[in-house]
Amino acid sequence: MTKNSKIKISIFLLFSIVAISFLIFFQNYTYNFFDKKNRAFFYYNELRDKELQLNYNILKASFFLYEDYDEIAKLQKEMDNILKKFQTMLQKEDEDIADLLQTYKLQIEHKNDLIERFKTLNAAIKNSTMYLATLLQKIPAKISSHNRNTIISIIADIFLIKNSLDEDFLHGIAEKLEKLQAQQVAKTKFFTVFHAHIKIFLQNFSKYKHILLEILDNTPQKTLEKIKNHLEEKYFNEAQKLNSIFFAIIAFYIIALIFILLLLYKLEKDNRALKQLQKSLEDQTLHDDLTKLYNRKAFKKDVRKIKQPFFALVNINSFKHYNDFYGNATGDHILREVAKILKKITPHHYNAKFYRIGGDDFGILIDEKIPIDDANLAKTIIEYFDKHKITFKSVEIYLAVSIGITRKRPLIETADMALKYVKQHSSLHYCIYDDSLGFFQRIKENLKKSKILKEAIDKDLIIPFFQPIIDNKTGKIVKYEALARLKNDKGFYESIFPYLEIAKEAKLYEYITHSIIEKSFAEAAKQHKSISVNISMKDIENPDMLKFFGKMFAKYPDIAKYITFEILESETLKDYEAVKNFFSIIRSQGSQVAIDDFGSGYSNFSHIFNLEIDYIKIDGSLIQNLDKDESARQIVAAIVFLAKKAKIATIAEFVHSKEIFEAVKKLGIDYSQGYYIAEPSSTF
Repeated sequence: MTKNSKIKISIFLLFSIVAISFLIFFQNYTYNFFDKKNRAFFYYNELRDKELQLNYNILKASFFLYEDYDEIAKLQKEMDNILKKFQTMLQKEDEDIADLLQTYKLQIEHKNDLIERFKTLNAAIKNSTMYLATLLQKIPAKISSHNRNTIISIIADIFLIKNSLDEDFLHGIAEKLEKLQAQQVAKTKFFTVFHAHIKIFLQNFSKYKHILLEILDNTPQKTLEKIKNHLEEKYFNEAQKLNSIFFAIIAFYIIALIFILLLLYKLEKDNRALKQLQKSLEDQTLHDDLTKLYNRKAFKKDVRKIKQPFFALVNINSFKHYNDFYGNATGDHILREVAKILKKITPHHYNAKFYRIGGDDFGILIDEKIPIDDANLAKTIIEYFDKHKITFKSVEIYLAVSIGITRKRPLIETADMALKYVKQHSSLHYCIYDDSLGFFQRIKENLKKSKILKEAIDKDLIIPFFQPIIDNKTGKIVKYEALARLKNDKGFYESIFPYLEIAKEAKLYEYITHSIIEKSFAEAAKQHKSISVNISMKDIENPDMLKFFGKMFAKYPDIAKYITFEILESETLKDYEAVKNFFSIIRSQGSQVAIDDFGSGYSNFSHIFNLEIDYIKIDGSLIQNLDKDESARQIVAAIVFLAKKAKIATIAEFVHSKEIFEAVKKLGIDYSQGYYIAEPSSTF
């Protein structure tokens, strides 16, 4: 991911976080706003309604003779609770409303005080009024009808005054009482009682009226209305603020949406460019840079899609020779030209795809929807290269190719098997894979050997066996050759030779070499026996081997004089200077050197003898039929003659019978080694 992309994604995430934060804030703010508003107006409405109910119940108490004050007390308590909640909610938010609520509270408290006084006065007035009503039935008969009517008129005025709260009638009652007091009726017991109750009413009514009217006064309602107005103003302003926040969020979302759209557009644009780049890079990963053909990776991808594959693996014979002789530029030109030629001469109706499988290997892959004459195709390719030259900078080159053809998966492996078969048979130029070539059997055997080798290494089952080398004159053992042996899955020790190629492929060869040499040195030092150990050209070319031998010589200080190093003459000794330098170092430590399998290759005697070697081990292919093969006898005789001239001792390998042993001694070979003499053993 590029730095630019990371920045864009970070900005996008930041916008998302801010947007979500805005949403959460707005949701909480809106919820709190409506919750507070609804509660505030709920409390307001409750207070207003409760106060109206309270006034109504006070009026009822004043009008009706019998009234229960419990409802009034209940309303007073409910109003007190509502007022406390109302004050608690608003006291920290709005000072003006809080002050108005405090005023309203004081007004209600004053009203409640008046109600208590009202209850007392109302009880007195009600009792007198009720008693006066009963006196209508108790007016003495001896009272004149005129006075009776006056008494009835006074009682009627009392009820009228109480219900109308009109004090103007009080003056008329006073006049009527004065007239009655001036008459004989005033001396009656009835009048005394009547006058006492009238007096109670007259003394308390003015206070009663004043308190009742003050209770019913709408001053608290006006205060409550002011609270309502303040609430409406407060929540209107907050609604405006909420509206502004809403529009701010909308604006933010519009800006964010525009930004996201621009970002998406940019990302889409970048994505298209990235896809083009990816396609370009993918094409590069699927193509060979030099020839522009598809590569091995592309082949593996394509081969999975084909149901009926036909595959030809074309190899340039001796390509390394052209590369080494004419240079890499010429080699590259050859590869490019071969790629072009294969595309040109393969029939187009096959819809073939062409690949560079390896260094000088080319592949032709066809989905065989129509039958292919594989022999004809192979001959066409082979004959074209036989008849046409490739020119580069005035150098004319005729190439030869070998072809392995297969229809069996895995295609590369089976085609390579067919190609190897061609290489092994010089008369062939192409081969069509057949199971009889034994490819899969070889794989099976290699896997088995690999398992045995790995187990032997893990369990330390690779050890040196020692085969005696005797002096042909005295018959005494002069040294032993250390031979690597491996304990197989059947519990028997066998030669390491069948496992060497697998060891090299698995990068275990060096470990095995170190292990055998170290164990051999340890035994030689312990038993004070002379031994010879085998090393390869690969070991000589490996600088770590010299360090290893240095450690061995340091570990076993007196061992050098017991050690002879054998190098295979059958291996190609390209760098004689490297070999000579290696031998010089070894000899300087006190060890000896030998050439093993001498006579198996195309020996350059002058080079061999210039290496200052101590022994020549004559190859077993010359020794094993020495008693019957005259040519072999003559070659061995020549080797012995030259060796004696160079003062180099000779050793005969593969001495497997008495007849061979006698022939060896007759030719003057110094030492012998073989199963006739003694078989290899884990002990000396």
